[in-house]
Amino acid sequence: MFRGVRAATVLAFALAFALVVTGRAEVLDRIVATIDGEPITAHELRKYAVERGATGKVSESDVLDALITEKLMEKEASAQGIAARPDDIEQYIQQIKTRNRLDDERLAAALASQGMTMESYRAKVKGELEKAQLVNREIRQRVNVSPEEIQRYYQAHLDDYTISERVKVRDIFFAVDSTADQTEIDHVRQKAEEVRRMALDGRDFGKLAEQFSEGPGADKGGVLGTFARGEMDSELDEAAFKLKPKQVSEIIVTSRGLHIIRVDEVMGAGHKPIDEVKDEIREALYKEAVESRYESWLSRELRERHHVEIMP
Repeated sequence: MFRGVRAATVLAFALAFALVVTGRAEVLDRIVATIDGEPITAHELRKYAVERGATGKVSESDVLDALITEKLMEKEASAQGIAARPDDIEQYIQQIKTRNRLDDERLAAALASQGMTMESYRAKVKGELEKAQLVNREIRQRVNVSPEEIQRYYQAHLDDYTISERVKVRDIFFAVDSTADQTEIDHVRQKAEEVRRMALDGRDFGKLAEQFSEGPGADKGGVLGTFARGEMDSELDEAAFKLKPKQVSEIIVTSRGLHIIRVDEVMGAGHKPIDEVKDEIREALYKEAVESRYESWLSRELRERHHVEIMP
């Protein structure tokens, strides 16, 4: 009889434990949302949050919204017949390995630390590539920035393209070592004076720079570039903005050596021409338009194509 009582007690405990476990499983697998009748469970939601590193950082509703969006994009890509090619997947993985200096063994170890295998990683890459193709088809290919839009933006933001007076400068440079004695310095100065006289006598400044300059741009006729005030060494800056176009400077002493400069062109203050900034404007407007259309597509068009229900 004792054995019968004990057996009954064990059986009752086992049934109670089974009920507890079953109840917990139901909580873990409760349905939090459906997409076209297909369920998303609480367990799936938590797993997604962990994979995205979103645990404790964002609200559950935000994580659920992100998961729904991802599933909608997967459904839409499948419906449109978008499929990443195996070669594209392998090329993407190879780029990741190259960028992070990983071989196959190290990549596998890095994935394992995140609870992933190479097979699951390939599946993830495949999904990401397919979503990228979907966005390109639905968003990027439908966005266009017209010349009229660029012109309107340029006129409305003229203050952003204001430029100060600038000078285009050529330089003939003679290096002077910091350990040079006065005899060496005098010798370099004498050479600089001779070259300056040749320039004043009408010799081509660019060819003199190619022949004698020891500084940057010597092989390009001594062209340093175009500068606004304050963009060159102070000694060169002060001299350059006193010169008229085609005028040759006195010998200018800087910490690195001796310079003879010539200003090829003086450009007054004004605005950058639209041709100089149109690509920059087009890129800014394109990015803004893509982001706007993407938000609209996600929140309206994509969801309108599917039935999404979030459980209370």
